[in-house]
Amino acid sequence: MTTPDLPPVLAPDLLAEPGAAGVEPTAEELRKRRRKKIALLLLILLAVAILLAILLLWFMGKSADDLPGIGAAADMPQYSFSMYGVARPLGVAVSTNGDRVYVTESDGPRLVHVYDRDGKEVGALEPPNATTAGHVPVYVAVDPLTDDIYVSDRIAQTVYVYDASGRYKREFKPPRATLGGGWQPLGLAFDAEGNLYATDVSGPSNRVLSFTRAGKFLHRYGTAGQFSFPNGIAIDRWGNVYVADSNNGRVVVFDKAGKPLTGVSSGSSAERLGLPRGEAIDTGNRLYVVDTTDQSVQVFGLHDEGTTPPTFVGSFGQLGRAEGAFAYPNGIATDGGDRIYVTDRENNRVQVWNR
Repeated sequence: MTTPDLPPVLAPDLLAEPGAAGVEPTAEELRKRRRKKIALLLLILLAVAILLAILLLWFMGKSADDLPGIGAAADMPQYSFSMYGVARPLGVAVSTNGDRVYVTESDGPRLVHVYDRDGKEVGALEPPNATTAGHVPVYVAVDPLTDDIYVSDRIAQTVYVYDASGRYKREFKPPRATLGGGWQPLGLAFDAEGNLYATDVSGPSNRVLSFTRAGKFLHRYGTAGQFSFPNGIAIDRWGNVYVADSNNGRVVVFDKAGKPLTGVSSGSSAERLGLPRGEAIDTGNRLYVVDTTDQSVQVFGLHDEGTTPPTFVGSFGQLGRAEGAFAYPNGIATDGGDRIYVTDRENNRVQVWNR
């Protein structure tokens, strides 16, 4: 009798995967399966977290870029060249056509140096009593309607006025009755209508005042005791007034009539200010604030007619002597085009940056 051929007998671990029908998994196999499931779950959670982070960064960058005048933080100005021949410069301003740059110096002969666009010195503005040591030019501004140059002199407690050719014209010194006492002007700025804005650090009641070109008082900005050594001023396209409240480490924003709107406060994060001084606003609706103790220029986007706080978009500069580095910067100006001028006080130069 012949025996039928039977299939070969195979071991269970070769016949089926663990847990297949008819095969009970061992305890070790169950542990391995749990470990695989946990590892897979962790990988899925990690992938989701990475995806959410990418979407969040994209959304933040996208929303900032979509606001008027606000670009990506990487889109910062680049260093171009420097202007030399000025002793510890403080203030800087540019003529309306951009072909003249005015720089005040706080040491040496204490003049206002005049440069062309290429950095060549073409002249200087002297105070009416040039032989008198009691003067220090601080900030400078250009009247957009006449191209007259206004220079604040805190020590002399006045503002000197020159015409576009550099000829001295007069003092801008509001009557004492208008001021309610003396004044020590620092920051200067003009609005589109030719009205003058000035910070005043005389006595404990530091303040910001605005006047017509003829010296008629218009508005006072801020309340008694609000400011501590206010410095630079800038006016945006809506007529809002940005005041660098220097010793309080912030920028305070008012509307044209003096109503407080918003601002940028002090602190330790990247978008906070340490010791703000000069300010400027370019045609792209960006606010530049010189942070003297941070050795940099902080850049903010402006929008919503000043009712929304300025949005931090980046900064440029660092401490040092090399090109593109600062040693206590102070003043800043834009030329209506792509240029930004920054006074680099302890490096005795004016740096030119391009957007």
